Amino acid sequence: MKTNLIGHVRRLAENVEETRTIEFVASDNTRDAHGTVVPVDKWDLTRFNSNGIIGYQHNVYGDMCGNEDPDRVIGTGQARIEDNQLIVSMTFEPAELNPLAEKIFRKILHGTLKAVSVGFVPTKEGAWGEGEEAKNGSNPTYYFDGQELLEVSVVNIPSNKNALKRGFRDNTVDAINFIYRALDGRFRYSEIEDMKVRDILDLLDERKAPEKTEEGEAPEVPEDIPEDRATDDADVVLAEAELAIDK
Repeated sequence: MKTNLIGHVRRLAENVEETRTIEFVASDNTRDAHGTVVPVDKWDLTRFNSNGIIGYQHNVYGDMCGNEDPDRVIGTGQARIEDNQLIVSMTFEPAELNPLAEKIFRKILHGTLKAVSVGFVPTKEGAWGEGEEAKNGSNPTYYFDGQELLEVSVVNIPSNKNALKRGFRDNTVDAINFIYRALDGRFRYSEIEDMKVRDILDLLDERKAPEKTEEGEAPEVPEDIPEDRATDDADVVLAEAELAIDK
């Protein structure tokens, strides 16, 4: 499962134009907007500090239709624990190397962009709190018991679940359009929506044709995104697309 936390700019150094490095407070021990507590002393930073990448809007994995772009990685990062906070130091790529990195860097300096989102995977099973913090309590709070930092991204709107849902809908529509083109328009959109993922893969491999189904209403994309999802954004998008077209 990949989870996101939201952080903010910590400070802008006087020589920021020269270093292109900005520090963010990525996480602390307080309860976040998702109703979780991620203990600062239980972060595993080893892998991130050996190859820490900085992205924009977590768009660093490539999408399910193969649109991979190395410029989506806009810089490098280093993480450390300081004063009971997870501090992430971001160094943005030069303008001549990556125009997107330059734009994000300038927007941070201008104050338009202020937030980062930290992606991590739990390494141990956590637990719900007690009393009002129990799962069915008035203030349900989940306490993680160990987590590994995967990547950090500058984001537009922190913790916007509705935006995430819209993103999944858009990805599903893109996937169906991609499949329609890949199959040379031999199947109607309604037929593609009724196919199972394995049928589509078989068609793309030209192994067999799927069983035809009666044309019906297009299935709706799920409103709720389960928390026990896959380990990266590409897997999540594929899983959501499968839910949308696999009955």
